[in-house]
Amino acid sequence: MEEKKYLYHYTSIDTLLLILKNKTICFNSLVNVDDLEECETGDIKKLGRFCYASCWTDSDEELIALWSMYTPNMQGVRIKLEQFPFVKYNYKKGDYYFKEDSTSFINYKELTEDDKASIVPNCPTLTKVIYTDDESLLFPISKNIEKKTINTNGKITNTENISYKIDKIGKYKRKNWEFQNEIRYLISMAPWSVRELELCSKQKDFVKAQRELLNRLENENIKAPYDRYFLKLDENKLENIEILLGPKVTEVQKEMVNLIVKEYCPTAKISQSTLKIR
Repeated sequence: MEEKKYLYHYTSIDTLLLILKNKTICFNSLVNVDDLEECETGDIKKLGRFCYASCWTDSDEELIALWSMYTPNMQGVRIKLEQFPFVKYNYKKGDYYFKEDSTSFINYKELTEDDKASIVPNCPTLTKVIYTDDESLLFPISKNIEKKTINTNGKITNTENISYKIDKIGKYKRKNWEFQNEIRYLISMAPWSVRELELCSKQKDFVKAQRELLNRLENENIKAPYDRYFLKLDENKLENIEILLGPKVTEVQKEMVNLIVKEYCPTAKISQSTLKIR
């Protein structure tokens, strides 16, 4: 994937207000995105609800389809931000179970206090969506069962090691969506907290306790830990945000954007769409 320094996000003026006021970017569970197939895998229904996406494009050209789909009547905005514009947190060995000094875009203090989910430190990842009609990619098999035979002092025990791969979820869409030219940040969550995982490891019957946690992935009645998850924006990077006004914004809406920027991000650069659309 060709590296581009900046990414673009089409949205409403209302959402622009929330981004600048709260200094956050929203990640939506794939159960809530416009492509209903994205939440499905080839073996577990709605497993994608534990995957969260923030959708952007790396095309600096104005895309009429995105203006139309993601801004109300083309009266929204397109924001431009540097890649990975999020606050980076530093953790020392031993903090929140880190095995070594680490950095992450995830606020593990808040995540631990919420006690709802686990997130691997390298999230979010950034991936260019691949458009395909290959069903094996659109609906990947996520569950793997490895059967093992253990010989303990002559006693033979047959066991199963069950694992789940979710690395392909959120990365593929049908060719019908190719016009989006999408690149997205992805966060994958496990529907159990680090505290629960720690308690599980101390159980006498660890295999049973682990199985109970893993069953949450396959139980459709278990909701995603969050409907939406928010990452904090780095204020130094936010200062350089560029805001492009949609092709059909009114004078009143322009003034609204000016007031929002003046109040919450006075260094933002505002410009007008070059498209002329009736």
